[in-house]
Amino acid sequence: MAFLENITIGQYVPADSVIHRLDPRTKIILTLSVMILAVVTTSFRIYFLISFFLLTLSFASRIPFGYFFRNLKSFFWLFLFTFILHIFFTSGETIEFLSFKFIKVSYEGVVNGIIYSWRLAIFIFCAAFLSLTTQAVELTDATFKSFSPLKKLKFPIEELSLITMISLRFVPLLLEEAFNLKKAQMSRGASFEGGLIKRVKKTLPLLVPLFVSSFRKADELALALDARGFRSGQERTSFQRLVFKRSDYLFLSFVLVIIVISYLVKRI
Repeated sequence: MAFLENITIGQYVPADSVIHRLDPRTKIILTLSVMILAVVTTSFRIYFLISFFLLTLSFASRIPFGYFFRNLKSFFWLFLFTFILHIFFTSGETIEFLSFKFIKVSYEGVVNGIIYSWRLAIFIFCAAFLSLTTQAVELTDATFKSFSPLKKLKFPIEELSLITMISLRFVPLLLEEAFNLKKAQMSRGASFEGGLIKRVKKTLPLLVPLFVSSFRKADELALALDARGFRSGQERTSFQRLVFKRSDYLFLSFVLVIIVISYLVKRI
């Protein structure tokens, strides 16, 4: 369960920074543009450019870097599994000094392993950046405003926005509940030390009370919504109006510059 303690996705860290004051729609566009750019390219130079841009954004948010990199530490085994998977299952030019009798390591496999692991790290970093700098209510309003034209097609935008907010709020709550269950078991003499397999076996008994607690919280949330008069399909208003400011257009222009530079780098 130690990896759960390092996950900060879904948490919000208040700070007085230009990133926090941006319109949530701007931050959604920023992260989606970076993630799409990471998907459509496999160039190391573009990945370095994307990483530098994300580090600049995290520095401008005035949030300690530890909040961002703790997530990467939690998903280390996913990165390692992705890297090894591409090394062994990608055909190409064999690297002799890394190959054995029946194990063939190709140059293309190493490159793909690095690229796809790096891509996953960018996705996780973007998700952490969005949640750490934006409140769940703001993300809900941004989702509603961004997809509001779909209401003409009778798409349930209000329900989609509500589900987005509830999902974001449930992530830190479940992580906190899992951490509390672990501490309760440790206070009763349980030990979670040992190798990876032993820790997994000792963690499995915590899943049942965690699921029971999550269902109980979901039931309490449904009762709270019903008590507040929530009705599906009804028109609702927002307390805070979202308006693009000069800083939003400035950051969106940065994204456009990054895309243009990436296109030029790819052509070189």
